[in-house]
Amino acid sequence: MNGKYSLVSLILIAFFIEGCCHPPVKQISMAKAQLMEAKEAGAPIYAPEKYKEAQSLVSKAEAEAKKSCKQSWKTVRLAQEKIVEAKEAALKKKAQAKAAARKAIDSAQAALQKAKEAEAPQYAPDLYQAACGVMKGALNSFKVGDYIRALRQANRAAQLAIKAKEAAEKVKEELSQKRRPSTHKVQKGECLWIIAGNDRIYTNPLLWPLIYWANRSQIKDPDLIYPGQVLSIPWNVPTQEQKEAISFSKHRGPWSLFDGK
Repeated sequence: MNGKYSLVSLILIAFFIEGCCHPPVKQISMAKAQLMEAKEAGAPIYAPEKYKEAQSLVSKAEAEAKKSCKQSWKTVRLAQEKIVEAKEAALKKKAQAKAAARKAIDSAQAALQKAKEAEAPQYAPDLYQAACGVMKGALNSFKVGDYIRALRQANRAAQLAIKAKEAAEKVKEELSQKRRPSTHKVQKGECLWIIAGNDRIYTNPLLWPLIYWANRSQIKDPDLIYPGQVLSIPWNVPTQEQKEAISFSKHRGPWSLFDGK
């Protein structure tokens, strides 16, 4: 009988202890408030897994409070720990994302400036306007604190700006090629120096040897060209050859027959 009563006593004691346990209502309420703080710190974006785990634990603690008081206390304490972890992780990653987004925005703005200098608004307007639109979105995202999206948008804006610059340069080159004369008819009073300095040709008189070398079959002396002569004008000349022409112009001595290469 004593053993029987001992077992009953234990059951009663356990029931009494459980019955004296008060559900952690206040702690659950505090956990919910902390969860809101973590949310405001960006945990759903920058630490989504930790935030979801903490959120799930708060819901679990709330459900357990109606069935198992002690377990509810354990769960709510664990939830509070996870909330702190989620908030700290979010703040760290948010700061990193902010720095990365700021750097990307600066790079995109530099790319847009280069595109503008290449006259992209005139020669590649669709690409340029698209880049500007995405850039505006990046700035707005940065302003509201969505740094991950701002980073993505800034990178896209930079890509579009680079494409706009390249497209503008290509169009200008094609137009320039169309305007470039392949020949030039010598006018009275002209010399190779004047022809090379012409705005429609090289705009640099020091490049006159290029014309001379390309027309040696009809120019015996670079100082002697005649009105009516039709001279070939070479384009797409390698940089090294251009340098040689300028050097030749600067260091050439007195004129002499058959002067040149």
